Amino acid sequence: MPGLSLGICDRALAPGGDAPEWVQLFPEGRMTGRDGREFDLADPAALVLAFQSSGVDLPIDYEHQNDRPEAKLNGPVPAAGWIKELKIAAGGLWGRVDWTATARELIGNREYRYLSPSFLFHPKTKAIVRLKGAGLVHNPNLHLAALASQEDAMPPETTPAAARYARLAEALKLGPDATEEEMLAALAELLKAKGADAPDPARFVPVETVQAMLAERNLTLATASEGRATEKVADALRRGYISPAMKGWATALCMNDEASFDSFVASTVPAFAHLLKPSHMGALPPSSPATRTGSEMAEAVCAQLGLPPGTLKD
Repeated sequence: MPGLSLGICDRALAPGGDAPEWVQLFPEGRMTGRDGREFDLADPAALVLAFQSSGVDLPIDYEHQNDRPEAKLNGPVPAAGWIKELKIAAGGLWGRVDWTATARELIGNREYRYLSPSFLFHPKTKAIVRLKGAGLVHNPNLHLAALASQEDAMPPETTPAAARYARLAEALKLGPDATEEEMLAALAELLKAKGADAPDPARFVPVETVQAMLAERNLTLATASEGRATEKVADALRRGYISPAMKGWATALCMNDEASFDSFVASTVPAFAHLLKPSHMGALPPSSPATRTGSEMAEAVCAQLGLPPGTLKD
């Protein structure tokens, strides 16, 4: 389902070596994971700008616990390291990591070999729009020379359609992050157990109805997100917080993570405001001949004939 997701970038550490200071987070351009999904590092400079504007180091945890609400309920989520700096270099986007002593030991002993970046991407273009952090994992997804774990969808924003979707997942005894395929499969199993020819209408819903409900939910989410994003980006452009060249990137970021876009605007100076100031170069000076309505003789004739001033010209 479209929305926020965890990304994977496979980079194996040197056997028996120390934890590297610089790690590859994404390769250049488009990439395909082992689960078949595609992503695109279309604008790495925008990711670097967003990171620098936030002024906050990005966490590296274990097995993406920081992105799993159920893991946080069990207590503090320890950090394995912190991403202190990003740079664009050969091979894609790289991060400078300050590792903890525990993580250095685990990596040195090859108890963890892969790093998986957590990121947000545009649901239609698959363009990566923001880096959230990373995790040390065992199961890589992307076919790269880096570290990672297969993605899990993050919860969408709450809307009436999304609420119905969540209630349906609960009725099917599935978690709130269940995919459409999982829900349809669970519903089919229930119908099969009950008897597909005579389902109880008080307990089961036709598959076509569920599919229509899911389609309505996705359309509602996409429309609402795109509408708010368009208004906010237009306002930021009008006030000089972004340039026209940044409009596409800003719209994608706002649609996927509105709070992150708001934080970017709040922490950024209107560096492009000067482009919007009106110029006086096109105006004529006050004493220009074009500003005078006519000669003194023409004005006198107008007065004698009862005509408005400026009616006659020389």
